[in-house]
Amino acid sequence: MTVVDNTAPRRAGMGPLRRTALIAGVVYLLTFASIPTLSLYGPVREPGFVSGPGPDGPVLLGGVLEMVVALACVGTAVVLYPVVKRQNETLALGFVGSRVLEAATIVGRTVSLLAVVSLRRSGAGAGAEVTAQSMVAFHDWIFLLGQASCPP
Repeated sequence: MTVVDNTAPRRAGMGPLRRTALIAGVVYLLTFASIPTLSLYGPVREPGFVSGPGPDGPVLLGGVLEMVVALACVGTAVVLYPVVKRQNETLALGFVGSRVLEAATIVGRTVSLLAVVSLRRSGAGAGAEVTAQSMVAFHDWIFLLGQASCPP
């Protein structure tokens, strides 16, 4: 009599490379948290934002989402560094450097818009509109020169 074993072999768990890939994928998905900021930052771009009425909440929420994205940028590089290092350590360090630079530009441009909210909350009034629009322009330029030109 022949005994047939119908049980499938058990998995010993997730291998280290698969775990790294999973973590990197999750962190990369977090970088999409900045998509809503396009609409959340809308009010701060309007003339008269500093002296006008309205909530600051959407801009503050956009700032929080941008900080999540900045941390996720660095996180992707840190998680993938050991994997890329096996192929080429110089490229791995370059990848980490580019993601840190991207995160720094995200933080810089976010701070510029949060400073506009601070102007508004301090009651700076209509006299601060030019400063606020300059900070919005700074946000736009640092996006073009920083995040938009960094490799993903």
